[in-house]
Amino acid sequence: MSVETLNEEQQLINQYHSNDYLLSFPSKNILGKGKAVELTEEEQRGLSFRKRIESLLHKGTLNGMENPIVIGALPFHQQDKGTLVIPEEIQQSEVYQNVDNSLSSDTISSTHIQSIPSGKEYAKAVEKITKEIKEGKLEKAVLGRVLQIDVDKQPDISHLIQNLITHNHDKYNFALNTSEEGKEKTLIGASPELLISKKGSIVVSNPLAGSRPRQKDPEKDVLIAQELRHSEKDLHEHQLVVQSVLNALRPFCKKLHVPEEPSVIHTETMWHLSTEIIGHLEDPYTQSIEIAENLHPTPAICGTPNDIALENIRQLEPFNRDYFSGLIGWSDKNGDGEWAITIRCAEIEENMIRMFAGAGIVKDSVPEEEKNETAAKLQTMLRVFGIDFYEEEGNESC
Repeated sequence: MSVETLNEEQQLINQYHSNDYLLSFPSKNILGKGKAVELTEEEQRGLSFRKRIESLLHKGTLNGMENPIVIGALPFHQQDKGTLVIPEEIQQSEVYQNVDNSLSSDTISSTHIQSIPSGKEYAKAVEKITKEIKEGKLEKAVLGRVLQIDVDKQPDISHLIQNLITHNHDKYNFALNTSEEGKEKTLIGASPELLISKKGSIVVSNPLAGSRPRQKDPEKDVLIAQELRHSEKDLHEHQLVVQSVLNALRPFCKKLHVPEEPSVIHTETMWHLSTEIIGHLEDPYTQSIEIAENLHPTPAICGTPNDIALENIRQLEPFNRDYFSGLIGWSDKNGDGEWAITIRCAEIEENMIRMFAGAGIVKDSVPEEEKNETAAKLQTMLRVFGIDFYEEEGNESC
């Protein structure tokens, strides 16, 4: 495995092809080509996330690699198969403020769009969760939706990644080859949420919870952000997530820095409550994936209590999340690494696209508002593909 540091971010991005492994994170860009070593489905079976990474790094060392780097996508359900590879070649570049802002003109057209579940069914599921919360059975659950889109031609991933990074340059962008035997697949997305970053003895986690859709009118947009900052419902939801993250980090850290109150950050389509947590590790050789595994799944993508929320997800979501709300990132043999939560994402398989979004449900959640929140989150990927879809009552597919 050769490692090359490039001076130009755009040069690296331009070299991406659909069978590659690209991470364009705020810290740096990584492009992996080819598979020097991978972990098969059989080899992953029964292993924790940490054991999978350790096993693959060990295989890399046995193959004579001095500093192997694992790039991968791990699923929401830990028993499911992930994609984990050590590429034959890795190129890296710094992140620059100025990137090519021109959008790809390669357009695709949808021939059929189906929401799973439908908007009406999703609202009913939210109502069921809020009832259970009011009965004291749980505090929060996150319910997801899928847009299954048939398109007129197979999307050109290299064009899509240009659009993705242009729209979301400061987010955790990714495009990974997740092909299975006989099926060519790509996982693509722009996550705003960092699960864990680890460099030496310093770790950073940036949980997001509590959201509002952006508004076209600038004045209304500012008002929405201010309303979110002071919303008791959203501050409560956010605190549940922050407390869970702190509980998961404490066994590893001798010191944690936590802001007194969350900030408000934005993507092109959403406002989010955000808390950046910085920790100092007891042991600088702790593996980033070990910490990530202890954090996953946070209440931001599952709920609390975890086991009860997970059972509700299994009962109410009529699909398998696969990589959605799992982990995306990299690890090296020194334990350093960076893992984001796989949200604002899509899976591409030939002429079919599956886009995912979810919303956190708490006691005061309003079903229609939560449905609208998922629709707003889906706009991140819909814009990348250039597909228009605006949900209307009674229009379950189009």
